[in-house]
Amino acid sequence: MIVVGDASVFIALERIGELPLLAALFGEVHVPDAVWQELCARPGPTSSPPAWIIRHTLSLPHPTADWPESLDAGESEAIHLTRLLAAELLLIDENAGRTVARRLGLTVTGVVGVLLEARRRDKVPEIRKLLDRLRLSGFWLSDLVYQEALKRARE
Repeated sequence: MIVVGDASVFIALERIGELPLLAALFGEVHVPDAVWQELCARPGPTSSPPAWIIRHTLSLPHPTADWPESLDAGESEAIHLTRLLAAELLLIDENAGRTVARRLGLTVTGVVGVLLEARRRDKVPEIRKLLDRLRLSGFWLSDLVYQEALKRARE
């Protein structure tokens, strides 16, 4: 399975000490140069991204009605890379980016979806504590999404 990631999912998982889940679930995750640079600019494990994060340099298409200029470089490049690689999944949390990606027919999930998949595959024993740690780290998570995630995880 080819998976492309935007920085938000890496950053959120790094904050709660669960970055290795991405490698455990997907083997490798492809990122565009803008995401790579964003990760390298942060202190912590992603400042020297692990070998399972695969960097791609690419040129962006001109914005269109389906591709608004309001997306940041990382989101735009991640969406473009997903299309170029015909990736099966795009990891992205920002609503604007998710909306554009879905409009383009891409399959998306965010950090909560990653945690649910990790729970489904028994990579983590529960997600409640992880969701709580996400919230404590400053990641905004609505009560509705929180409760729905617990329901899907049967917790």
